[in-house]
Amino acid sequence: MEYDVKPFIKKHSIQKRIRILYKITIKLHLIVNAKNHKKGQLYYVFEFLMKPENLYKFVKQGDILLYCDKRRSEDTNGKQKNFADNSRAVEKMRKDLYPLQWIEVKKGGELWFKYMPQNKKYICKYLYEHHKHKSDCFKKNIIEEKLCETNYMCEITGLPMSEGKLAADHFIPKEKGGKSENINCIILNKILNEKKNKKMPIEWFCETLLTNFMNICKKVGLLQECKEKIIKFIQEF
Repeated sequence: MEYDVKPFIKKHSIQKRIRILYKITIKLHLIVNAKNHKKGQLYYVFEFLMKPENLYKFVKQGDILLYCDKRRSEDTNGKQKNFADNSRAVEKMRKDLYPLQWIEVKKGGELWFKYMPQNKKYICKYLYEHHKHKSDCFKKNIIEEKLCETNYMCEITGLPMSEGKLAADHFIPKEKGGKSENINCIILNKILNEKKNKKMPIEWFCETLLTNFMNICKKVGLLQECKEKIIKFIQEF
């Protein structure tokens, strides 16, 4: 089926056409996300964001929570009403399931946020631009693939970009023979990446993360128990 776009072009300015097409793109993202969930709180969140009055606008978290409770009551004929701990579920959605796709602001003590899936493209571009000046760097497609695999989170700490910048790290350093290939690329919190520097992974882990953890266990009197559990975990891994 063919459509005549001339009336659309004639009616709206370039800026207006861009805004309309952008809203359509955002709505398509929301539709896909909603289909990933059964009818329930997260489905209702995307349903709320797709409403014309909310599309590509800042919305108040409190309004979303009320809407989710209202929709649940409607779908269960009043048998089930409020979601338990509903604000935490929405926060997990933004930070863990769909990270880096939101702009958040606080206004009058209330949390407002806007859905912006294009943020991920900016993050990938940032990592690549930061990395490309280095000799023998990772190709852009490798960084993009790794970001998707890790859901835009540090592979060691699980922290998303919103909790600190990320870096594409040579797990085996280039100086020790590591290649700029997919298998040797890991996504790390930028501070960890800088501290790891040219060290081999096991040396870096033992000298920093593991040593710090064991020192804490020693301070609180759990050193022997932690040693035994770590050895058992490694043997069973």
